Amino acid sequence: MLPKVANQLFHHTSRAVVTIQNQTGHTLRNVLQFQSSGPSTAVTGWGSSVSGGSGHSGPGPSKFHTSSRLHTTPTGPPLSASQVRERVEKLNAFRAPSAHRPQNLTAEPSSDPSQLVRSGFGAYATLITTLTDRDYENYEAVRRAETRLKRRRRAALDQDADEEERRIASLRGDSHFASAYALFQTAAVNPNSKFPLHVYNKLLRSCVIHANTDAASAVYAHLEKRSDLNPDAQTYISLIAAFASRQNVRAAEDMFQKFKDASRLDSVQWSFDALRHDAHDHAQRASQTAVWNEMLAAYFRCGQPAEALGLLEQMMDAPSGQVLNPTDIPPPSSATFSQTVAGFCQLGDVPTALTWFERMLQQQEPASADPYEPTLVPRRPDLTSWTAMFDALADEGMVAELNKLFVHWLQVAPEDGASIMSDHRDSVLAANLRFMDTRADLDTAKALDLLDFLSAHVLPWQTDVVHFTFQRETSRTLCERLVMEYWKRQQPEQALDLANKIASRQLQVLQYGETLEMFDSTNTQRRIEGTRRFVTDVVSNMLTAPSISLTHLLRLSALLADVGALHSATFTEACLNAYALQRNNPTLALSSREWEALLDVILAGDVDSAASLNTLVDDLLQHSVDISQFSEHAKGQLVRELSSSDLNSVRLLAQLGEPFASRYEELQRIQQSPSVASAQSFETPSSWDETPATPVSSVQLHPSARIDSAHSHLVGEFFPGGNRTAVLSAYQRFQNGADKGIYPRAIVIARLISALGRLGETEKIRDLYHTTQTVLGALENPKQWQASGWFLVEDHMIIGLAHAGDIDAAHVHRQRILQQGGVPSADAYGALILNVKDTTDDTSNAMALYQESQSYGVVPNIFMYNTVISKLAKARKADYALHLFQDMKARNVQPTSVTYGAVIAACCRVGDAASAELLFHEMTSEPTFKPRVPPYNTMMQLYTHTKPDRERVLYYYNALREANVQPTAHTYKLLIDAYGCIEPIDVPAMQTTFAELVADRNVSVQGTHWAALINAWGCVQKDLDQVLAVFDSIATHPTTSQRGSPMPDAVVYEALINSLVTLRRMDLAPTYLERLRASGVHMTAYIANLLIKGYASNGQIERSREIFEALEDPQEGVAAPHNHAPHQNKPQSTAPIPADAPVFREPSTWEAMVRAELGNSERDRAIALLQRLQARMFPPAVYQRISGIMLDDSVSPWAPSPAEATATSPLSPSFP
Repeated sequence: MLPKVANQLFHHTSRAVVTIQNQTGHTLRNVLQFQSSGPSTAVTGWGSSVSGGSGHSGPGPSKFHTSSRLHTTPTGPPLSASQVRERVEKLNAFRAPSAHRPQNLTAEPSSDPSQLVRSGFGAYATLITTLTDRDYENYEAVRRAETRLKRRRRAALDQDADEEERRIASLRGDSHFASAYALFQTAAVNPNSKFPLHVYNKLLRSCVIHANTDAASAVYAHLEKRSDLNPDAQTYISLIAAFASRQNVRAAEDMFQKFKDASRLDSVQWSFDALRHDAHDHAQRASQTAVWNEMLAAYFRCGQPAEALGLLEQMMDAPSGQVLNPTDIPPPSSATFSQTVAGFCQLGDVPTALTWFERMLQQQEPASADPYEPTLVPRRPDLTSWTAMFDALADEGMVAELNKLFVHWLQVAPEDGASIMSDHRDSVLAANLRFMDTRADLDTAKALDLLDFLSAHVLPWQTDVVHFTFQRETSRTLCERLVMEYWKRQQPEQALDLANKIASRQLQVLQYGETLEMFDSTNTQRRIEGTRRFVTDVVSNMLTAPSISLTHLLRLSALLADVGALHSATFTEACLNAYALQRNNPTLALSSREWEALLDVILAGDVDSAASLNTLVDDLLQHSVDISQFSEHAKGQLVRELSSSDLNSVRLLAQLGEPFASRYEELQRIQQSPSVASAQSFETPSSWDETPATPVSSVQLHPSARIDSAHSHLVGEFFPGGNRTAVLSAYQRFQNGADKGIYPRAIVIARLISALGRLGETEKIRDLYHTTQTVLGALENPKQWQASGWFLVEDHMIIGLAHAGDIDAAHVHRQRILQQGGVPSADAYGALILNVKDTTDDTSNAMALYQESQSYGVVPNIFMYNTVISKLAKARKADYALHLFQDMKARNVQPTSVTYGAVIAACCRVGDAASAELLFHEMTSEPTFKPRVPPYNTMMQLYTHTKPDRERVLYYYNALREANVQPTAHTYKLLIDAYGCIEPIDVPAMQTTFAELVADRNVSVQGTHWAALINAWGCVQKDLDQVLAVFDSIATHPTTSQRGSPMPDAVVYEALINSLVTLRRMDLAPTYLERLRASGVHMTAYIANLLIKGYASNGQIERSREIFEALEDPQEGVAAPHNHAPHQNKPQSTAPIPADAPVFREPSTWEAMVRAELGNSERDRAIALLQRLQARMFPPAVYQRISGIMLDDSVSPWAPSPAEATATSPLSPSFP
């Protein structure tokens, strides 16, 4: 997209004779409207000029070709300033990564260039800032990619290098500086053009990136003409760097002198990019030091180290007073000495750099945390200097010096409070391994000493240091090479020991990081896969050796099992071949762990393992192996795999005691008396089979069924945080494994059950459950494992079924756990509470579950607290919600944004604004606060509907935007209400908000938004014509075609009927009710409520009764279905409701009818309604609220209180 903008800038400008205004307007218009005509032009890349296409001669924008475009007459109305700003904002989309950029940016077909000029230069500033920021982002991406490529090549990782280079070339070609500079030149022609200082500085920053000194001079010349604006330190830093990039040291010195002259005249602003204004107390000193440091770097870049050291000498001779005058020479800082070391490294004079570095190492004071803190005496090197020195020594192949320096770094890093970075270790490993590869004459003893040094000192062994893990391909590959260096030098034991130690450390770091929640799911999975890749690569490389002993192969098998990696066919074949060669050797002596590893190899084979297994049984007996010393997992495998009628198998298993000993004796008798035959098979010990009684379906297990560690890792990769695709893929892996008799551990199955439940896959849940119950009963040995597995699966069945909406089935599993003496987990209770719905008293049922959990001693977790508090908030039980909130803090359970959102909502629902504001402030002050939209919406809603105050609504809306939180559909609805319902009404602002909603690609226009507009025009403005105009426009509005469901929907019709009731125009109601039915929209009880109210207020009580009696009652104790449309960006999860489906009464419907009867002096009829209501077994609170109307003498069917109106309709605010 941006090269296209550049093309338009250079090919659609006007002749030089066209007025400045037209030049300005045309250039900016091309950028804003993305119109294209004429030949294209290519921007050739960084540091290059822009060449013209056909018909265009000369470089840059100073040459113009003819174009009829500016001679056309505008065909539309002139652009307003707001339209200009809106189009400028569209260009900000270019700053997003390419994958997130909007693909269709459109503009109105007409604009008047003079309007663009009159709008001021703010649009130019925004455009230039956007383009130069994007230019800098590209530069940073290239720098990172080049650094990454350099490190990979240093580690001899050349694969994918070509792809990386193509990516770098693509980024270099995607330059935006040409477009930004053209805009600057176009605007600069106007003598009144003015820009903020940051615009000049960002242009100069891009000049440095592209080594464009001509552009830098032009930008600075424009700034120099400004008498009202002084440059800052960053301005001079960029100018010096730009000239140094072209090796123009004299021009850099001139700029440096200009800085000193400006300092003397106090014409410099003391700030620069690396300085944090809110954290630095010595801005002037730091700014001066930064400019002097840049000049020192310029000398090095221009190949003049003597001049650089002369400048450094001046700084070291400077006085060390507390006050630095503008004319004083600043003393050096840590950054100054770091720049000196880096400068010599850049020149390739690494020995001199090392001399400086070693002198710095001799200092007593550690590096300062502030790189610009003045110091006349050098301090120890900072982290930047260490990194530069390691890289330089590694690239120069100065291995001895590098190793010596790294040992010193290990000693001083803890004292300096610094971390030894993975890049440091990679550099040392890569340099040493390259040295060993290139030194064919290296003595074996010296090589092994070097390898021992790398293993002992360079590789990290602490588990509390989470650096150097194998999500980094470079680190993993270097470790593989290090292991293989031992192997190639005929040191297999050291190689295997090191591989095992490295893999164990990786797993321990993962466990440590997960315990402290330092890794997210993506990073955890990458580290796991990296560790498996390390082991499998080492195994593959070792298998290329001419021969490898059985003992070593079995150690590799154990290592594969430890990391959850699968045995390859090649590896299995190598193991079995080695075993076949060694099994008859009388000196064969394997440990129990090695026999177990051999068993794993045999069972992992793709071919029939029966023959190999029988051979293994014979050898175990021959070598008198005591299998009672095997692990429980290995014993379980033997029990499952061995034949119950084979004498040797049973003889081996007899070591495990009963019932195998009795079975062995029986088989011996059978063998001695052939006439007595028995097909009876033994069973596993009852202690291994006991499972709490659970009715399960019959599932036929594979003959060689087993629970496999590697398969557990494969299926469990979706956890945590897997999306729908990952979860369904895990289920398919489970099914594929089950077909082969391979099953994952119970914890993996349990997690998969709950994950499928969240996706609503109830059939898959039940399939998993039935299979798992059979597997648990038939496969696993230890009673405690089996019992815990059963409880785990039952607990996750509660979670999965609750999230899937099958609450009754979830409670069946809850009862099973309780009947067996167990207790569901806090997550299970939380899921049950969260999904309590479709009842007439959700909150009471939720609290009953919470109280049950507390009676069983369940310790609530954050999920459980959040769900309970949310239920209390919806029931307006603020006191109890606050009580639980304080209780969770007393238990040291840290509230989250969800918790605060729920308790704030509870306070808002009862109108407790003071508590809500206090809690909101407490929430945003938490160091772990992560902004989410619901609390902001809740506060906006409080001041929109409960305590109307538009100023406070906008305060929280602005806070939401400042927190970079995306507004939701509900946010826009509240803004429309705030402008359309709170006095003084601001109709233009309401319409602007709706336009912003339509333009927001992240939010769809919903019925609630149209309803809010209709409500504002009808119920507030009392303008029926506008109500009907808005309603009639909905069907043809562009956003309506994007929806899958009919529009206007029930919520819109409700707003329309409400307006008709308010305006006493019930004569129009039949017409629109007929349109509702014809459009396929299902009427709701809330529309019926308004009709009852409207007809009763007009004295047509019989019509009200007809409507009421035409409705149906839901099942007792169950909430009325089909009355609530989805809100707030939540898609409708069920099929559309047929228009002719029954309409069920809500409690508010009874209330509306009671009010209607009382308003028409029909008290007896009202009492009869209350008797019917009582017979329906509504919760006491509902009955009392409705029956309380009888005590209100002023009751009127058309004048409910605001609180009553709020409580009865989906048009009223719904707290998120």
